[in-house]
Amino acid sequence: MSAVAANAPLPQGRSGGWISSPGWDLFWMFSTLWGAALLLGGSAFLGIASVALAIFFFDRIISVVHAWSTTYMVLFSPLWSAERRQNPRKYVYVPLAIATACVLLGLYVAAYQRFPADGRLTAALWGWALYVGVFWVGHFWHFGNQDFGVLSIYRTRAGQTGPLDRRVDKLYTAVMMFAIQPVVYLTIVKTTGFAEVAHSWLPLDQAAMSVAAAVCIAAACLCSLAVIGFELSKPNRSLPKLLYYGVIFLHPVLFYATAKTREITYGHLFVLAYFWSHWFIAIGLVSRINTRFYQRRGDSHGRALARHAGLLALILAVVWLITHNFGEYLLFNTDRFRYKEILAGITPGQTTVIGLLLGFFLAEQLIHYYCDRCLFRFREPAVRRTVAPLLLASPPGKARAAGAQ
Repeated sequence: MSAVAANAPLPQGRSGGWISSPGWDLFWMFSTLWGAALLLGGSAFLGIASVALAIFFFDRIISVVHAWSTTYMVLFSPLWSAERRQNPRKYVYVPLAIATACVLLGLYVAAYQRFPADGRLTAALWGWALYVGVFWVGHFWHFGNQDFGVLSIYRTRAGQTGPLDRRVDKLYTAVMMFAIQPVVYLTIVKTTGFAEVAHSWLPLDQAAMSVAAAVCIAAACLCSLAVIGFELSKPNRSLPKLLYYGVIFLHPVLFYATAKTREITYGHLFVLAYFWSHWFIAIGLVSRINTRFYQRRGDSHGRALARHAGLLALILAVVWLITHNFGEYLLFNTDRFRYKEILAGITPGQTTVIGLLLGFFLAEQLIHYYCDRCLFRFREPAVRRTVAPLLLASPPGKARAAGAQ
C-alpha cells in the first residue's frame, strides 16, 4: 500500500499553494500568461500575424503530446501496471471498446456519409452527426473536468478541505464550461460540423441565441467575481486558484470578444487561454508524475526527464507517421462547411484507409478524455494511491529541507 491510503487525506505541500514552484506552475499551469506576453510583446516588433504564425506552428505537436501523455500513463506505463492487472475491465476492455466503436464509426462515415447536392444535413447523415457530436460533447465535458481538477489540486495545496470549497469550484466550472461556453460557441460558430448539427436539429433561434450569449457573458462576470470574492474571504486563500479563475473566465469572454470586434488579436489570445492552457497543463502534470516515478525507481532527475522526453518523442513520431499525409481529415474543427467537400472527395478505393484514419482521430480524442479522467480523478482510491504522492507531495530533497527547518 502506498503512503497515501485510499481513505487518507491527500498530501499537503509547503510551497505556498503552488504544485511545484512559482516558475514551474507559471510555465505549465499558466501558459496563458507568458503566451499572451510573447504574443503581444512580439507583435510590437514583428506584427501580430508573424508572431501568431510562429507560435501556433507547433499546435498539432503540442496537441498530440498532451493527448497521448495521459493515454500512455493509463494504458501502457509501468506506473499503472498494477491497476491494469487488478481492473482489466476499466483499463483494458473499456478503452478497447471505445477504440473499436470509433473505428467502426469512422469506416461508416467514410463509406456512406455524403451530403446531398443541396448540402442539407439530413437524417441519413446520422453517422456524421454522431461522429462530430461525441467529440464536441466530450470536448466540453473534458475541458470542464480539467478546470475542476486544476482547482482541486490548488485547493488541496492550500488545505481547503471543506465540502463547500469543493462544491463552489465544481459548480463554477460546470456553469462556465457545460453551459456558458457551449452557448457562446453555438451563437458564434455556424459552419463547423458540430455547429451545423446543433443548428439543424435543435430549436436554436439566432436572435434568442444572441441574447443568451450576452446573458452568458454577464453571468460569467458575476460568477467569476463571486468565486474570487469567496476565495479572498478565506484565511488560507490560494493565489494560484485566483489566477486560474481568471483563466477560466477568459475562455468565453475572449471568444465572444473575437466575434463582436472582429479583432484577430482576441482570437489568438483565446487560442492561448483555451487550447494552449489545456494542453500545457496536461503535459506538465504528466511529466511531473512520470519523471518522479522514474526517480523513485533510482533515476537521477536529469535521466528521468530525458526518459520522459524520449517517450513523448517516440509517440509523436509514430502518430506523425500515421497521420502526416492526411491532415485534412481531422474534421472536428473544419470550418466553412469544407468537411462536405472532403467527405465527397473520398473515392471507393480510399474508403477503408480514410475510414480507419477517421476512426483513429476520434479514438485518439475519446480515449484521451477517458484516460485523463482515470488519471486525475482524485476521489478514486487508485489515483490517491498511485498518482497523488507523485504529483502533490514535495520532492524528497525539499521534504528533507523542510523537516530540517
